Amino acid sequence: MTTIALSAPPAAEPYTIAICKGSALLPETRALLRAWRPGENLYTFTARVQRDDILGKTTAYRARDIVRRVFARRYLRPDDRPARHLKRLLASLGPGPWFSDLCLLYAARADRLVGAITTEFYWPAMEEGRLTILPPAVVAFLREAQRQGRMQKPWSAAVRLKVARGLLKALTDFGLLRQVARGRRETLIYHASDTALVYLIHELHAAGLTDAAVMDHADWHLYGIPRSHRLEVLSRLAGHGWWMAQGAGSVVRITWKYATLEEAVDALAGQHLR
Repeated sequence: MTTIALSAPPAAEPYTIAICKGSALLPETRALLRAWRPGENLYTFTARVQRDDILGKTTAYRARDIVRRVFARRYLRPDDRPARHLKRLLASLGPGPWFSDLCLLYAARADRLVGAITTEFYWPAMEEGRLTILPPAVVAFLREAQRQGRMQKPWSAAVRLKVARGLLKALTDFGLLRQVARGRRETLIYHASDTALVYLIHELHAAGLTDAAVMDHADWHLYGIPRSHRLEVLSRLAGHGWWMAQGAGSVVRITWKYATLEEAVDALAGQHLR
């Protein structure tokens, strides 16, 4: 089995303001995936996006920013497998919750701050029973992150507010929040789609992780699934024929049905899961 590389910023990488270049950008990502050709040079693709107006009435500068600073970072690095797999699934399944779930996964891997705001802010807020989230709460999160040295250099109050708004917009677009008034968002009861979970589990396996490492991987936290609930998820999906799973305490053994992630993606493309 060919081992794939997972794109993820190093744990020590400082937070950046990359989210200000583009939040979820789900419609733009769909348009780019449909137009993108596997193996196409990034500069050639960027020029074609501008020439063919693939992103609609977007300025040349903005189109270039979206392709090179958002799309490429999330779906073409360290290689183009994420783009190829999402393009395949999109052609067969069409847009749906699975798409935003996987876009969240790749956005968090490309930008450590997106992952942190989801796992260290959103899910704890849900556990606390918080119903609404306002920008000052995210600004406070960023201020504490700065105090802990997570930024390369201090951010001004204006930058923190701009980043906070970008993060809240991203969480809203990814389906974790709902905007109810200007600057005010409500938390939503969020469950990752089965398609996204099957994909994630197969992708972690394809990266060469042991069964135990698959179960312990940090990406599960993006979807709010603690270690204690993962065997239940694995067993439920095993009931749909994706693999066989046996667990005793913290020990899990998985018998894989598909040898490669490409085979699993082909199977997912032929089914419509929750």
